Amino acid sequence: MKKVRLSLNYLLLFVGLGACSIYTKLEVEEYSITKVPTNFPEVIHPKGNEFTQARWDLGKKLFYDNILSLDASISCASCHLPELAFSDNKALSPGIKNRPGKRNVPSLANVAYHPYMLREGGVPTLEMQVLVPIQEENEFNHNIIDIGKLLEQDSAYVKMAKEAYNRAPNYFVITRALGLFERTLISGNSKYDQALNKKAKLSTPEKKGM
Repeated sequence: MKKVRLSLNYLLLFVGLGACSIYTKLEVEEYSITKVPTNFPEVIHPKGNEFTQARWDLGKKLFYDNILSLDASISCASCHLPELAFSDNKALSPGIKNRPGKRNVPSLANVAYHPYMLREGGVPTLEMQVLVPIQEENEFNHNIIDIGKLLEQDSAYVKMAKEAYNRAPNYFVITRALGLFERTLISGNSKYDQALNKKAKLSTPEKKGM
């Protein structure tokens, strides 16, 4: 994919977040990797973690796998629900053993365009952000090194990691595969997006709000 300037209009960062709610989980995933709206910038995949189908398949498998949590009770998708724009409908989503969440779950739709992660903005990449929920005691409460050891006992993961990164399914592979998968969750089918593409008309209040 071609590189684009990093200076992005914030409107593009969050446009169409509600659009994912009209898709099933499968449809969202298919849409995310096959269609980037023509009025959106190209998604920039960092050097060393460029998009490949093998990496995307591995990231998707990890995203829905409970093995990332210490007691194997929840996955990324437990809180980032595809039918809710990869967000949740709770104020605070519980972690393992029903431990109370500390923050509202953000949508992952169009997260590829975010210049930084978390509310404080202290994490610069999706690959680094992956470590936060894994290590947070009220979320997964796990250790990524230990997760890698578990994955190495799974022949399917070993095969997929080899194909995707030519490595064992260790911390390097886990963070990069998940980051790459999340970077493909593009949503650009809201009424606003449709209006930009002359496929819908905004009402007078909607135009005023815009």
